[in-house]
Amino acid sequence: MAGIAQDKLGVLIGLEESSSSARISRYETGIHEPPVRTAKKIAVALKVPLAFLYCDDDVLAAIVLQAHRMSKEARRALLASMQAK
Repeated sequence: MAGIAQDKLGVLIGLEESSSSARISRYETGIHEPPVRTAKKIAVALKVPLAFLYCDDDVLAAIVLQAHRMSKEARRALLASMQAK
């Protein structure tokens, strides 16, 4: 996603360096699901909204990411436009 190596991401979120790569790999592959607190730390490290990490549809994930990058005013306008249809 953000071009951060698994071990570096793990260390950024407070995991021990010796196990960080393996733990992040298990989260990425779905073998284990990180606790919400850990997922929040991952989202902050990757500069993405937490909801992005839980999207199981690539198009929805892209929409969430784009909306996150918009100003609040632009998001409100987008929502109003969507609700009007």
